[in-house]
Amino acid sequence: MDNLTPPQTADEYITLVRQIAAIANKAMDTLEGSQPIHVSSLDRIAQNVETVASLRGDSGIYRTTRPEGLAEYQSEMYRIEDQLRSRLLSLGYKYPPPRALSEMTQP
Repeated sequence: MDNLTPPQTADEYITLVRQIAAIANKAMDTLEGSQPIHVSSLDRIAQNVETVASLRGDSGIYRTTRPEGLAEYQSEMYRIEDQLRSRLLSLGYKYPPPRALSEMTQP
């Protein structure tokens, strides 16, 4: 896998998800015990958590980049996402309310 090619196999894909999770967890390690925790730091980590959710397939946006064979990793990806989200919330992060569909449409 080069830097501009998406993962080609399920193993490469789950490795990418695990690596993003590891980076997010390491960032949260850094934040734990430091006061105050800046909202902007939590926002950045939340973006990684939502990237994991998107790669898992929550929105379907990455459907065409997902290789075959990911079914065996779905439960692991759910666990990773849940662990990251729980940890983020325990640090005090508050998800913003969902936007109205009318805000997301282009004229």
